[in-house]
Amino acid sequence: MKRRTILKYGAAGLTAFAFNQVSASAASGDDPVLQRLYRDALTEGGGLVVWAGGSVPNQEDRTRQAFMTAFPGIDTTIKVRYSTEHSALIDRQLALGGLEPDVVQLQTLYDFDHWKSQNALLQYRPPGAAAVFKQYRDPDDTFIGISAQSFGRVVNTAALPEADRPRDAVDFLAPAFRDKIVVPDPTADDAVLFAFYLVTQKYGLTFMERFMEQRPLIVANSPTTNAILAAGERTVSLANVASLAPGPVQYLAPRTDQFMSWPRTAAIFRTARHPAAAKLYLAWQLSAERQSTVLQWTTRRDVTVPAGPITGYNTPLNGFRDFIRNRAAVERYRALITTFIHPGS
Repeated sequence: MKRRTILKYGAAGLTAFAFNQVSASAASGDDPVLQRLYRDALTEGGGLVVWAGGSVPNQEDRTRQAFMTAFPGIDTTIKVRYSTEHSALIDRQLALGGLEPDVVQLQTLYDFDHWKSQNALLQYRPPGAAAVFKQYRDPDDTFIGISAQSFGRVVNTAALPEADRPRDAVDFLAPAFRDKIVVPDPTADDAVLFAFYLVTQKYGLTFMERFMEQRPLIVANSPTTNAILAAGERTVSLANVASLAPGPVQYLAPRTDQFMSWPRTAAIFRTARHPAAAKLYLAWQLSAERQSTVLQWTTRRDVTVPAGPITGYNTPLNGFRDFIRNRAAVERYRALITTFIHPGS
């Protein structure tokens, strides 16, 4: 089977399917802590640079606009690259000087342990941090999860009646889903790879043989996957990100399968040029108002969202972190899955 990886949707067309599908909300209000940090951020120059992991340049545009709406005068740049690209550039800048980002938020969770060991991260406990699940925050307050998300089952709701929507991985093997599946390339993304790992842990590698017989379309990234689902070119995805709220493209939690989730984690560098603005950004991200608008789950146990608390779902809160920390095991599993996804490559 030839490799079938496509990216035919321009970045401008993917905004509606970015990970951070939240509406702008001015969370500053009369909160005295946020107002004090806001004044300090203006005093230090009113700038902020965030490096965020992602797959399309405009993926965090709504976050940037929401933050600047809440705090006028804070000239904010959010640069999106794949997390592995960001981490390599940060390592280079930490070694040679000239560190650009004030804040980093990445999917490569092991990088935070690495930078913490180098004493490169600033200790800071944002307001509300005590309410964050302990699995999502560093006990020494150098990094913290700002939302929880999952690569899981996503469907085009207009194409499938509720009773026909697949939930467990084995459902995707039904004849009705032949030539109907689209997934981001699991060999190119650790999070999608972990989603497949959990499936093969339950069903064995024979699942991969049967899954590839369904002729899934393998694409470059999550926004492309959602764009294809929304266009009706394919109707289901085994491992992708979307809102749990009802909509044309919707995430569905499995019935019995354990599924992957991870905290979108952020940290401030000790040498940040805009430390007050960086603290303001983390405090804003952890505010109850902001947390109530997350795409899937809040990382705070005291904030109510429509999806309910993530602890009510069959997902290992530290599973993804533990998986990607063992790099040798990750690469062995990636090589194994490559033999199914890209045979002969």
